Amino acid sequence: MITVSDPLAGIRPSVFAGTAICEEVGLRLRPGTRGPVFEQDRWDFRNVEGLPRSLRDVRKIIDFAKIRNPLWRPVAKEYVLALMAPLHEKVRDLPGAYRIQRTLQTTSNRGEHTVAWLNWLTAQGVTSLSEVDQYLCDAYLIHRSTRRTRTGVTVETSESQRLMAVLVPQEFAAYSELFTHDRLPDGLRPWNGASALSVIGATKRAGNKTQPARAELLQPLLQGCLFLLRTIAPPALELRSHIRETHATTVLRSNRATGARRKSLVEEVIRRHMIELDPLEGSNELALSGKHKAGWTPEDPLWSVNLTALAREAGLKGTILPGQRRGTPQDRTAEGGLLGSLRPLLEEAVAIVGTAPRWARRAPDVTRADGHGKAPWTLPLHERDLIAVLDAVRTSALIVIALLSGMRQSELIELPIDCRLPAEGPPGRQRYRLKSKLIKGQGYDTAVWDEWVVVKEAYEAAGVAAAIAGEDATHLFSHTLDFDECLKRLRRWVNGPHGQRLHLAPIPGDNLTLRTFRRTLALEIAHRPGGLLAAKVQLKHLSVVTTEGYAHRPGGAQAKFLAEIGREEYSRNEALTLQAFRDYQDGKQPAGPGGRDLIRFFETVESQLAGPAATAPNVKPSDQEVITLLAKRAGTLHLGLANYCWFIDPAKALCLKLAGTPDRKTPLAGMCDSARCPQATHHAGHRGVWASAAGNYRVFIGKIGRGQKGERARLASEIERADRVVAEIDAATATEATP
Repeated sequence: MITVSDPLAGIRPSVFAGTAICEEVGLRLRPGTRGPVFEQDRWDFRNVEGLPRSLRDVRKIIDFAKIRNPLWRPVAKEYVLALMAPLHEKVRDLPGAYRIQRTLQTTSNRGEHTVAWLNWLTAQGVTSLSEVDQYLCDAYLIHRSTRRTRTGVTVETSESQRLMAVLVPQEFAAYSELFTHDRLPDGLRPWNGASALSVIGATKRAGNKTQPARAELLQPLLQGCLFLLRTIAPPALELRSHIRETHATTVLRSNRATGARRKSLVEEVIRRHMIELDPLEGSNELALSGKHKAGWTPEDPLWSVNLTALAREAGLKGTILPGQRRGTPQDRTAEGGLLGSLRPLLEEAVAIVGTAPRWARRAPDVTRADGHGKAPWTLPLHERDLIAVLDAVRTSALIVIALLSGMRQSELIELPIDCRLPAEGPPGRQRYRLKSKLIKGQGYDTAVWDEWVVVKEAYEAAGVAAAIAGEDATHLFSHTLDFDECLKRLRRWVNGPHGQRLHLAPIPGDNLTLRTFRRTLALEIAHRPGGLLAAKVQLKHLSVVTTEGYAHRPGGAQAKFLAEIGREEYSRNEALTLQAFRDYQDGKQPAGPGGRDLIRFFETVESQLAGPAATAPNVKPSDQEVITLLAKRAGTLHLGLANYCWFIDPAKALCLKLAGTPDRKTPLAGMCDSARCPQATHHAGHRGVWASAAGNYRVFIGKIGRGQKGERARLASEIERADRVVAEIDAATATEATP
């Protein structure tokens, strides 16, 4: 008997054994359903409630069964679950683990790249992760850096693909202590822990890389969208309702009627068209394609006639005229059954009334987009053509809402059918709001409703989108929204015959994304008074710094912060200058090379204060009056490590002379030599620093060997300078107070 050994036999169980994934992560399941457990090789999260609508079903399944080596499936599951549950007791102790929970979309993406990496290792003959080294990591990055197109051309993969080729091995190393079935070698840090961006040679861009839309693009785009919403949408929606009512009231008879009866009914319809000079319904492009495959040719007089619609108009069921046989092309055209007997009359009717699309043959006139003259809102169209018109209107609503609200794609997809909240405020000053769910930054639970204050145009666009979606819909837009494809169809409509007939300005072919609209709105709001805060609120940013990046105004909040610091520094300098003046009055004179100059300034201030005191001897100058006189000098004060620097004349600053930068407007505190600079002063508060420095130098010089004469001489000089400064401060502060 042949026995198959279990590759996992004898291996200790995982720390996650028996874990219910949804319970561990915090996902809510629909009532009566079950979620995946750790031991399953296929984690299916489609029964989870609260996931974003934008998250497609394929992203809700993580399939570890694709990993060829069974030994590595538990390893991959431990890695992915650790990303989803960073607070697990075994995960939070790992020094290199993430501390923020990764979303299901992120972990699903990691799962795909993990499968690709592990299967590549298997293809290289690697059977244990302990065999992985830096050489294999580099080889895998090279492997994932290029791909072959369908035509066999080798091209470079996207930056995200290359980033994942670096991140997955690095994260496997970071979580390796957690793995129970196999792990990377101890001490292996792929690429020495360098950032993935630097490994692939990419640079982290400063600021927001998304560029705003050009004004030359926005003007025709908005004009076209608003024209479609205000002018085309009402008659198009009315026509759709009319078509649905017509189909609902059409009564179709059974196809079991006799051949003579069928022929009589169709003849009656054809003759009515001829009497009323009403064109027969023509075939759309899809029907013509089917005719071509069935053997019809454009030279046939009945090529453009919609025979199915003609049968339906006569009240007959079926997709083709009764009596037609599914045989040879000849049977399906001139000679076959009922069509053969009706062909002469049909050809006569086509010659007299022709063919045309059935709907909107007498479309009402609307004012053209350029404002000059009127034109029918549409030419006669087929039912499928109306779908294209409504698709262009829906895309217009999407663009207007995105551009004028700043919503992300995930939030646009979450807009419910009743997203329009009641307008508030008096007429002319009403506030319009749309409600949707916040997705970004909300973790797994996206049941967080929020409101966007929008202008009237965006509010009305949401109403049009709701009307197009219909009463049975739950949301304005599809969860599979592909904005790029929607924009292409809108451009074709506006730039094509339909839009040009209505004199719409062509939309340029710039690349556009919903991020572009968000960035454009941020710039428009933020470059107004108080706009940074307004943009932060409107775009739902967690930090105003993010808004600054969107608005291309780096330093907005930082500038305010620095201004606040500047004001606090000036207040501090005023207080220190006032204290130095009071010390001077109490007999504690400033010492240092700049002491005499500061004393002369204080004497001048005293003389100015003596004038008011002589005329009003009972009035004592307040601190504010003194500060007013000291303000100019306080503005020049810079704090040194053990001195005050009165940076009045840059030409006298010793630090600037030593650095060779005489044009600087601020001192170089790191090069300050206050014992020699003519603008530096020492005060009583600085004595302790100098005395401590002298004591430390004496300790150091006592431990220097006999052979280090140069160092001994340097320390002796420092001791002499520190003692001299201390003596100067003691002498200055011992002077009696001025009368």
